[in-house]
Amino acid sequence: MCARKIELIYGGAASGKSGFAEAEALKCTEPFYYLATMRRGSETGDRRIKRHEMNRAGKGFITIECPVNIGTAADRIDGGTVLLECLTNLAANEMFTTDEHDDGLCDKILQDILAFGRKAENFIIVSGDIMRDGEVYSKETEAYIRLIGTLNAKLTAVSDKAYEIVYGCPKRIK
Repeated sequence: MCARKIELIYGGAASGKSGFAEAEALKCTEPFYYLATMRRGSETGDRRIKRHEMNRAGKGFITIECPVNIGTAADRIDGGTVLLECLTNLAANEMFTTDEHDDGLCDKILQDILAFGRKAENFIIVSGDIMRDGEVYSKETEAYIRLIGTLNAKLTAVSDKAYEIVYGCPKRIK
């Protein structure tokens, strides 16, 4: 079974992409799964996690926390709608947890995502737009930026819909 609908929703930090993604998910088939990829343990991260938990409280999401190797958690769902929050966290966790910084990592992340796609009726992926500031970064950070760009491009290609969120305004690009 492949997901009936795949959506990619991306935008800059604090653009409103998470709220838009949650609203899109709630239009779909229950049960609603929230695949959380942010690691707990830092003050900043824990604050963001708390804010996201408060924002989705009472909306019926079943939270699955899985910061790496998300394909291993695919057996925890059966149908319904999966909201992956957020691809940029997942990619950073994967990249900076392993020594794999090449196309193999991109393919691994895509395969993990597709494992969920085969189990869900609807799959909504939140990602970040981190490629536009024009700064020069370290070799590792540049590799991360390329990874996100490649993942966003490949996921846009296989998605039924793709949106860019700018200042809370969604623009459908596919």
